[in-house]
Amino acid sequence: MKMRWTWCWVTCGLILSALAGPAWAGDDFKTSSKFYKGGAPKNCPIDKTTICTMEIWLEFKHKKNKKQLWQVLKDKHIKVLGHTIQFWRPRGGHPPTNIAIGGGLSAEDARWAIEFALKYNDNIDGLIFQRLNPPHYVAVATSAWDAKSETKITPEQLEQLRDPKLTTPEFHALYVKLTGEKEKGMPFY
Repeated sequence: MKMRWTWCWVTCGLILSALAGPAWAGDDFKTSSKFYKGGAPKNCPIDKTTICTMEIWLEFKHKKNKKQLWQVLKDKHIKVLGHTIQFWRPRGGHPPTNIAIGGGLSAEDARWAIEFALKYNDNIDGLIFQRLNPPHYVAVATSAWDAKSETKITPEQLEQLRDPKLTTPEFHALYVKLTGEKEKGMPFY
């Protein structure tokens, strides 16, 4: 049953990413700006945040702070669903130290998601290919994708993404450059 749900999530993610298209579809970032300027789902108020959906997996030790974590997201105007925050089993080890950032996020919101991941998941050493996720989506510590969907990054590369001087187009161009997904071309799967 668990395998069926995994395939369901992977299939849904692929369909959504195919509909949204890659952030780097053109020669520059202009094609993805359509997501940032009104292409969000109707129930996503991008005037407050460009993050519509956020999924988080954390160590079990954080479960006692679940209400506080929900409040952090609500204060940021991110929709909180029952499965928004999930916890690794007590003896399941540490969740993955990766992050997935959709191409429709503003650089400010993307950096906020990175800081959130660093605070609550200790580290980021992997980026999930941007084209595999919906534009206004963030996942912290996701295990929904296989190893071919993730690129390892160095602490120096992470610092480049955290640079507050980066504009939204510069942030996403750097993210895609760091993942190397543009060079891999389409189709991915």
